[in-house]
Amino acid sequence: MPATDPLYSVCDGHLCFDGLDLVKTADAHETPFFVFSERRLRDNVAAVLTSFRRTHAATEVFYASKACSNRWFLGVVRDAGAGVEVNSGGELDKALEAGFEPGQIVFNGVAKTRDEIRRALAAGIRALMVDSLYELDRIGEVAREMGTVAPVAPRIDVHVPTLTHPGLETAHGGKAGIDRDDAAEAFRRAAAHPGLDPVGLHLHIGSQITSVEPYREAIAAALDLVAEVEGAAGVRLRFVNAGGGFAVPYREAPVTCHPSDYFCSLLTAADYAEVVAGAVAARRPDLALFLEPGRSIAATTAVLVARVENEKTKGRRDGMGRRIGDERWVTVDAGFNTLLEHTNYAWYYRTVVASRAGEQADAEFRLAGPLCDGGDVFAGDADSPYRRFPAATGVGDVIAFLDAGAYTLEMMSPYNARPTAAAFAVTAAGQLVPVRRRDTAEDLAAHDVVPAGD
Repeated sequence: MPATDPLYSVCDGHLCFDGLDLVKTADAHETPFFVFSERRLRDNVAAVLTSFRRTHAATEVFYASKACSNRWFLGVVRDAGAGVEVNSGGELDKALEAGFEPGQIVFNGVAKTRDEIRRALAAGIRALMVDSLYELDRIGEVAREMGTVAPVAPRIDVHVPTLTHPGLETAHGGKAGIDRDDAAEAFRRAAAHPGLDPVGLHLHIGSQITSVEPYREAIAAALDLVAEVEGAAGVRLRFVNAGGGFAVPYREAPVTCHPSDYFCSLLTAADYAEVVAGAVAARRPDLALFLEPGRSIAATTAVLVARVENEKTKGRRDGMGRRIGDERWVTVDAGFNTLLEHTNYAWYYRTVVASRAGEQADAEFRLAGPLCDGGDVFAGDADSPYRRFPAATGVGDVIAFLDAGAYTLEMMSPYNARPTAAAFAVTAAGQLVPVRRRDTAEDLAAHDVVPAGD
């Protein structure tokens, strides 16, 4: 039972999420499924907006829709006062369908097609973040063909390392952005092109960053670059976009966190705001500050509910193959087809046996998913391969994966022809509503084409 999150409680021995009994819900709906909390989503958006605007009033939040682009979810984000950052034509369509005004949308991405650029400009979005000098020229060509002017913000790789997972580093020599040595050239080109309007400078240093120090270094570098490119190109920028990457406390909050444990964070939105918004307010109060938080908005809004479908005891062996103990295993009906990050980034999600939430978690278990793949095994607690569950845990029990709102619906797959999960939401009024249906058997074969005569 999460001790520090008021969204969770124990109801008649079961885990409740925003007042919803997860076990009774699992008895009524086929597992696995997600449950979102509208209340928590609104609170998360408000926390970022309030914290940053308290320090720099001219702050705008563009939620990174890649974290969760469900249309119900996007509608709540919009209603809570945020804009949206999109990364593809599909995300642009979803944002518009969810009711965002074009001026509330910015378009990011490292491989924008001409069609995506054309659609973004036709919609009249706020700005296009630019990934390369080539892309800058491409956007200019498309804008000229359309007889319009594209508002652009070159994304600059400020070369700031973080201690997050290597796959989540985005501003330390990775694939994204324009090298900082080419920043002045990018803005000179944009200023000289009749189809381009350089309106801002963009950076994004990564995801799940558990220290403010990389942000301190990055925003200082960005503001230095703003002065440099304004002088070189003879322009006056309107905003600096600091991206996102604010960390989520995936582990139960300890007293301290080890710097290399990127699942452990004690930071709040106010901590990031003090550094990022504080720097902009002090050095360039005339600039608007744009933000693109994704994980920090979405992660804590949802729980994944799964059921134990198998249990076994296997020998634990030493390097010589000798049995030195036993391991208890439980297998649930959700694996990396449902929580992909648990495999591609060895991601850690806290788990609670929802059907035994009132019992002591006093036994060690290995926790596995259902897929025909030896890697479909969940990381354990801390440095251990084991999870601690009540000793009586077994087939039929319901297990909840906490903080499962980010990069889950977006990354699900029908691997092993397993249906992707449904999703529900507890509304602000306390009603449970469906926001995504489970795949049907027909869905699993819907894209298959059998040539005539075969």
